[in-house]
Amino acid sequence: MNKTTENIKNQGGATIRTLNPNPVAQAFIYCKEQRAKIVQLINHGFLPHHTSVGVGKTGKDHWRVEKYRGKFGRGFKMITTSPFSTNFNHLTYFTIA
Repeated sequence: MNKTTENIKNQGGATIRTLNPNPVAQAFIYCKEQRAKIVQLINHGFLPHHTSVGVGKTGKDHWRVEKYRGKFGRGFKMITTSPFSTNFNHLTYFTIA
């Protein structure tokens, strides 16, 4: 396991750390439950690949997780509300390492 992969396991900050950082889109961590879900996905081998800006529905908790299968492989997509826009959300893709 390389140094970057090991650093990804530490999700102690306010934003989701990804393998491919994007200066425009950084998803916020809103609560302990969301942080626990991120750690659970990482422990099951789904690493946060990147975050982009897009359309997706979140719940009252400002985040939700959906199954994902597409261009970046298969895994999960975490949708978090954007503090900068009411039209778009931040999509973080967790794919198999």
